[in-house]
Amino acid sequence: MELTDTHTHTALSNHGIGTVDEVVNAARAKGLTTVALTEHMPLPLEADPLGDCTMAADKVAFYLDCVAAAQARYTDIEIICGTEVDWRPGAESYILSRLGPYELLLGSVHMLTGPWPFDHPGHMDGWHERGEEAVWREYFTLWSEAVQSSVPFTIMAHPDLPKKLGCKPSFDAAGLYESAAALARKHDVMIEVNTSGLYKPVGELYPGPQFLSAFAAAGVPCTVSSDAHRPQDVGRDLDKAYAAMRAAGYRHVTVPTRSGDRRTLSLSKN
Repeated sequence: MELTDTHTHTALSNHGIGTVDEVVNAARAKGLTTVALTEHMPLPLEADPLGDCTMAADKVAFYLDCVAAAQARYTDIEIICGTEVDWRPGAESYILSRLGPYELLLGSVHMLTGPWPFDHPGHMDGWHERGEEAVWREYFTLWSEAVQSSVPFTIMAHPDLPKKLGCKPSFDAAGLYESAAALARKHDVMIEVNTSGLYKPVGELYPGPQFLSAFAAAGVPCTVSSDAHRPQDVGRDLDKAYAAMRAAGYRHVTVPTRSGDRRTLSLSKN
């Protein structure tokens, strides 16, 4: 079936490699029909003191120019100009002032109050200090704030990211999953099946089967992505993402477009 990837990064993230052209050409080589460049929106200094989590503010114009040039150069693939936006407490005004000409906005939560990057292997002590259930509940509080905010998020990325380092909920999280799915449906925000989790300590797609089934039951549109931070990872394991969607009850993949519309692809194997 048709292959698309709506979440990719370049060296401009400061924790990836490759240029915009290299990402696009990797997508073309694998036969993708849509690829979204979604470089991390710059964070303020206090949230990214080392400058290694997101794109530098002085590189934004260069990034936008590179994507625009690729869109003009490669007419055999739809290239979407996007950004991944890290939601934090009190971040709404900051984000709204920096939206620019992006055609797609990924919403994500990587930090809890502190700021504390809960998915960073060098900051595992926060899990022990705060407690597993408290971490998950604060994460979903911030996730819900983002979905309900005035920021026009297209897709909420890797919806159960706190499990990245292997910290899956040991308590019954069904209520959190169902509430999150209901909010996404109410606010017409998409989610993604993100294959990068297969290569993290958790060894599992984002979101996991129970959470993905909750999204499917709520009727939340779902797309697929690699979250590639290297050109060679673009389009990686999309077949596994499609299989997970089928198992969860989805019948279609939803694909965002440059115009802001959506199109669907049948998940039928026939």
